[in-house]
Amino acid sequence: MSDAQPNQVLYLQAVQYTYPNSHSGISVSHWQVNRGEQIFLHGPSGSGKTTLLNLLAGIISPDTGNIAVLGEQFSGLSERQRDLFRARHIGVVFQQFNLISHLTVAQNIALAAHFAGQLRSVEQRIEQLIMALKLPTEVLTKKAGQLSVGQQQRVAIARALINQPEVLLVDEPTSALDASSRDAFMQLLIELCNAHQTTLLFVSHDESLSKYLEKRLALSEIIDMPEVRTC
Repeated sequence: MSDAQPNQVLYLQAVQYTYPNSHSGISVSHWQVNRGEQIFLHGPSGSGKTTLLNLLAGIISPDTGNIAVLGEQFSGLSERQRDLFRARHIGVVFQQFNLISHLTVAQNIALAAHFAGQLRSVEQRIEQLIMALKLPTEVLTKKAGQLSVGQQQRVAIARALINQPEVLLVDEPTSALDASSRDAFMQLLIELCNAHQTTLLFVSHDESLSKYLEKRLALSEIIDMPEVRTC
């Protein structure tokens, strides 16, 4: 049984994960993130940052231990249940954005709403997000594959926020941007999270970005057994 409290958005207890056919993985004895926190999580490549995000997003499941999200015993759900829960409550921005290149921007964002069963007023919500991210509304009819890297990044944020998730997990989103674009993106991201009271876990090896978030945390403070996987 979990010791998670109502204010705890993310709660990990005695979590262990090892890659199939491998001796590498991560182990977390105890960690919690409270509602509304904005955390910058940093660590070198191969330290387990993405693995931790995948566990929190329910993309992979721990071998042992408990992960609770918003009070739900997340790690105990079936894969289908985790997918639906993630669609409704957890926004994820992947390092490679994972947009579907042959779909339009509007279709990419609406697909996330479809998976969550939240299609009501979706066109209006999409337009509001695009405007908040300082993109022209004309971009909605463009194919994702026609966008610049900076535009793809903002569309990925819009897709992650379309269902107004309580939790946003962001994985190395600025690695392909120049300094000016990176700073503008970070300011927009924090503004949106503040506006929606979204709990933010931002993962990066670029420690200069920590100034934008309220709390800075090294992965070594969370993980007991570091990841040594190189592929």
